[in-house]
Amino acid sequence: MAKSEAAGAPRGRSRTYPIWRRIALLLAVPLTALFVQWGIPAAVTVSNALQRFDFSTVYNNVAVPATQVTETLQEERAAAVQFLHQFKISDRQRFGDLVAKTDAAVAAFRKQALSSDTQDAMDDTMTTRVRELSDAYNHLITLRERVGIGGTTPLGAIEGYSQVADITIRLLTTLVSVDDRTVYLHTTALLHNFWAREFMLREHALLSTLSAGQMSASNRAAFAAWSEARIQYFELGRAQASGEIEQIMYDLANSGEFTEYTTLENNVVNNGIVPDPAEWRAAIDVLRPAWSRDAAKAESVVNNTDVRPAGRRIMLQFFVIGVVGLLGVVASVILSLLFARRLSAELRELQESAQRLANERLPRVVARLRRGEQVDVDAESPPPTTGRTKEVALVGEAFGTVQRTAVATAVAESDLRASINRVFINLSWRSQSLLHRQLRLLDQMERRAAGPEELDDLFRLDHLTTRMRRHAEGLVILAGSPTVRAWDHPVAAEDVVRAAVAEIEDYTRVELTGAASVAVTGDVVADVIHLLAELIENAAVFSPPTTEVTVKIETVANGLAVEVIDRGIGLHPDELDELNLRLEGGGEFDLIDTERLGLFVVARLAARHGVKVSLQPSAYGGTTAVVLIPHALVTLDDDLARGGPIPGTARTMVAAMATTDGRQRLGRPARPAIPAAVVRPQPDDTQDDPEDEPPAGPPPIVTSPSPTLDQPAPWFDDHAAPYDQTPSAYEETTPHYERTPSLDPPAVAFERPALAFGQAAPSDPAEPSGPRGDRLRPPAGDDEPVEAESSEVTGRLPRRVRQSSLAPQLRRGSAPQRAEPAEVAAPDDDFDEPSPELSRALMSSLQSGWLRGRVMDDEPDEPGPRDEWGDR
Repeated sequence: MAKSEAAGAPRGRSRTYPIWRRIALLLAVPLTALFVQWGIPAAVTVSNALQRFDFSTVYNNVAVPATQVTETLQEERAAAVQFLHQFKISDRQRFGDLVAKTDAAVAAFRKQALSSDTQDAMDDTMTTRVRELSDAYNHLITLRERVGIGGTTPLGAIEGYSQVADITIRLLTTLVSVDDRTVYLHTTALLHNFWAREFMLREHALLSTLSAGQMSASNRAAFAAWSEARIQYFELGRAQASGEIEQIMYDLANSGEFTEYTTLENNVVNNGIVPDPAEWRAAIDVLRPAWSRDAAKAESVVNNTDVRPAGRRIMLQFFVIGVVGLLGVVASVILSLLFARRLSAELRELQESAQRLANERLPRVVARLRRGEQVDVDAESPPPTTGRTKEVALVGEAFGTVQRTAVATAVAESDLRASINRVFINLSWRSQSLLHRQLRLLDQMERRAAGPEELDDLFRLDHLTTRMRRHAEGLVILAGSPTVRAWDHPVAAEDVVRAAVAEIEDYTRVELTGAASVAVTGDVVADVIHLLAELIENAAVFSPPTTEVTVKIETVANGLAVEVIDRGIGLHPDELDELNLRLEGGGEFDLIDTERLGLFVVARLAARHGVKVSLQPSAYGGTTAVVLIPHALVTLDDDLARGGPIPGTARTMVAAMATTDGRQRLGRPARPAIPAAVVRPQPDDTQDDPEDEPPAGPPPIVTSPSPTLDQPAPWFDDHAAPYDQTPSAYEETTPHYERTPSLDPPAVAFERPALAFGQAAPSDPAEPSGPRGDRLRPPAGDDEPVEAESSEVTGRLPRRVRQSSLAPQLRRGSAPQRAEPAEVAAPDDDFDEPSPELSRALMSSLQSGWLRGRVMDDEPDEPGPRDEWGDR
């Protein structure tokens, strides 16, 4: 097939060759030279060299410190036995000093033997023995406590310490695993000599506690076993030694001190008679240092004459064979480069072309498409560079096809996303138009409602509609378009949170706590409300209906923090981590994942304004959503009331109207409040909406000469009404979906503590109303109107008291005598003199209206609403 394609190629085209031919020529000679000249010898020498290095590391970091621990442990054993024999204070002091010395040696051993370098140099058996010895040192604590209180016998103490010594010697036995025969035999001889010396010291520890004469059967049996083991190991070591090592051990065995020791030892074993303690101690005091000197001398000889020369031979073999092999490898590489240079160049060019496609052209095309620019597929898909090798050329052509397909797919996907976004926005605008008309109709029905149950149902329907409106706004956010709502002035943070709570259905389950003396900048108020509403609604939906959702607001070092705490079943840690990653990313909306639309909305809004949103387990087993609004989006709330008239937008982002269920009617244009004691039906000053078609898009933006964040460019609309228009005229001339919330405080405002929405405020005059120390003013009587301080003084939004603004007939649970104030609303022909309290309430209402008029006169007359969705 390759030949036919080459024959059918045009004459002007360079001939291509199959890649296998070049690969065969490229690999044949280098691989042959590599494996024959260097592979096998190098493997052998490398193994020996690595074993040599590992042996040196293990010997220095394990054998040497373990031997030192054993020597100090032998001294501690002798001191412990001496203390158990006579219980002298001096013996106790010496025992304590040796315990400290042993602990220091154990710490040094663990530091070196358990290090990563040493662990890498040991095999599995050696690693197990090291950890076994390290654990055995921990058992010394119990043994020392028993010795200190005299809770064991001298023989028991000797056996306890000897168990640790046995583990140490077994560890040293595993180190003797080198391939050199001479090194192995001499090292084993030294190890057997070490065993023999250990059993001699056990005999000495036992006899030092006995008096001259007969010894017990148990002591005699132990002594006999140690003597037999000592003789066996000593003779085995002499048999394995050779040369200078053998001579050292021979001199020790024929020395006078060793002969005297063996005589006393045989007398004890054969006759069971304890020698004179002074005679025995004198013999051991001479033999022990001599034996230690000979052992050290033999160890030095092994290192200098056996271990080090063997290591030098191994390293010499490694370097010689390595250099020869390296020369072969270099020759092979040079020969291979002659054949592979052209192939490498072709593959490199193809690789660079593919990398430019993946790292430069495609990201650049995608970025341009996201910015809405037009992309020419042919211009952005140049053919990649191909070489003379046939397979490389075919791969290059395939890459060219892939490149063109990828660019065309990116363009098509961008067009599809743009179309989907336009569909989202169009659906959102249509839904908003219908929902705003529905909200206005509900507003009229609420005013005409006569019964509490009917009014309660209308309020629930009102909240459901508001929730639908927020979902419609979410489509615009998912489509990547900014929301239309905005404020010209900062809004108090607490009011922003209340507005978010009012946009969910189960607002009565939400408890707002904390306080923050800051305000949110006007241009991000709508998005912050939407973000918080999504989180609060999620907390309410995924928690039992009998539980509360706590919303905590406070000022922190990095800005404004809002915590939404539910009492649900919580989330799995893995799922919680995944959600936090999505919240941090704020990436593109994925049409496949349609179960977490609210998550995408929150992530988009957080990424748009730099707000940090994180989820974490709550103390109640549920989930806590923490929202951190940075300093750039907040301002001091005190600035709203410092000098001059207080801007209406900052004072009342939400008109707080009391209802039968105690909720806050957020975002409704405020009206001059009528005192609660005056039972006068509210006239219906609104007209039915015309059946207008839904708007084709958001209101156009007309920028002012120098817009700022505090005073941004106003929104203009054909049906917009100025801010200073009266409420009745405003409602008659402006469609409901275009209204901006009234920025004036109501005439009668109530400052109350943070309560769960739907919870009645305390009526006890002695109960404080909030963290600011304000108190509700007590009513003059059961039927007299309730008056509270106006929010006009502080510049903050009022807080309502449940059913305080309703007619007495509509209040729930009211006593029959509460209907008496209705006589005030009797016809004029049966009019009575108003009470002083009623006159005071009427004058307060008039004064509030005058203050609002003055504030409106001071504010600039800018037509057009900035908030399309601010009416609810």
